[in-house]
Amino acid sequence: MDVLYLKWHDLDEDKKYIIGALCKKNNKYYFKLSKEHVEEAEKHGFSMFTIPFSDFDKIYESDEIFSIFKIRLPKIENYDEEDLKEFLDEMGMDKFDEFEYLDKTKGIISQDNFIVEKEK
Repeated sequence: MDVLYLKWHDLDEDKKYIIGALCKKNNKYYFKLSKEHVEEAEKHGFSMFTIPFSDFDKIYESDEIFSIFKIRLPKIENYDEEDLKEFLDEMGMDKFDEFEYLDKTKGIISQDNFIVEKEK
């Protein structure tokens, strides 16, 4: 099972803190917060109010990718066939896969300090 980590990037210290893990298995998405890492991030300015998860004891499960990750994806439904093919070629993908896209792009957007990546 592949795992991508949602990390909060403290820009002042240029340090990333793991907030939780996103997994995809059998076309379902799972997310689990990391209490230890979140507590450390909170010491450096992270706020739990910026994410749609709050229960450290729960493994969140969904048939669709969670909203905090969905906003990091292109709206491929708006692409025509030619543009989609060009986009997939540029990304090195045969077909669009949300998890693979996040892995390739790290889900970086200008609206927040989150990054989605594998653990190094």
